[in-house]
Amino acid sequence: MHGRVSVRMTLQCSQYCSKCVSGILPLLMAKTANLSSRQVEIGVFAYEGCSAWITAGVLELFAIANTAIGSVSTQVGTPPGFRFHAIARTSRSVRGSHGVRFSVDRPRRRYDAIIVPPLWGDSRREVLGRLGRLGRECQMLQQLACCASIMAGTCTGTTLLAKASLLDGHRATTCWWMIDWFRREFPNVILTGDKLVVSDGARWTAGAGAAYLHLGLGLVGHFCGERVLAATARLMLIERRRGSQSPFIEAGLAGRDIADAKVARMARFLERNAGNALTIGEVCRDMNLSVRSMTRRFHASLGVSPLSYLQSLRITRAKRLLEQTAVSFEQVVADCGYEDVSSFRKLFSRQVGMTPREFRARFGTAPGRSS
Repeated sequence: MHGRVSVRMTLQCSQYCSKCVSGILPLLMAKTANLSSRQVEIGVFAYEGCSAWITAGVLELFAIANTAIGSVSTQVGTPPGFRFHAIARTSRSVRGSHGVRFSVDRPRRRYDAIIVPPLWGDSRREVLGRLGRLGRECQMLQQLACCASIMAGTCTGTTLLAKASLLDGHRATTCWWMIDWFRREFPNVILTGDKLVVSDGARWTAGAGAAYLHLGLGLVGHFCGERVLAATARLMLIERRRGSQSPFIEAGLAGRDIADAKVARMARFLERNAGNALTIGEVCRDMNLSVRSMTRRFHASLGVSPLSYLQSLRITRAKRLLEQTAVSFEQVVADCGYEDVSSFRKLFSRQVGMTPREFRARFGTAPGRSS
């Protein structure tokens, strides 16, 4: 890696354009060493409190990709290799989660991709609190977007891109436990929260946790082709079939702060009673509210209807039963407050992206019966 030098950002760029309209972009960084034009430049944006696991994992993924390139021969020559490093708003080392420090290099003149790893936090409240203190990091991302072909974010790192207005008008995904908040906070982003990875032109985003591996592999394939992608995935023992984070999504109130007391009360009631046979109309009557009024307030607070929320809770309950028990699917359906096995199977398949039988075969820890 190259030595650390001071970074002094002076660039001002309106509308975060693909080319800096001020004309002073070359002043952003000094000239870099002469390197092969065949190298793909990757910057990993480190900042205080970023996930040490994922920040280091992204860097090492491209090192593994370089190893994979050496094992791939083609008739048209050697694919381009990757040059990668951590960059930051400061020239000092950056402390990520759990005290892990990252040495950072000065930003370069041009990047093929800049990747923003996630914030670390034990709860959504902690993540949001830290996000609110990263205003200057968002400003730097706006500036860096002027010299990067692709801006990418993983897990909660997508919120930094969104806060910097770099995802406006783009399709994107984020970590599943922030979907409702993200949709309310950034209405100009076209959110497809069930997706594992979304690439929309110059904006790439990934879902929670290990989804960063799939985003990284996608970039490897984008710049170096399918053969290098496949070789890298083999070296890392990564199964490439996954396209959705839906099988891992769990509905519930954990860590949520709902300002509307009526919505909070109803959501807690639904969570406690998701396994019982009940209807939204009955619950609303007990709370002296019309279904229409509660639906409007639910959408305002959580971004979904009460019925959708209840269905998500029941799907979460069904997944746990399929994972941890060997009871029949008919019993699973009954334990989730449903009577119609066929309709619940269709609902499960639509929300999870696989049939109950497939889910149990893949994730079950007990011998299961037919689903």
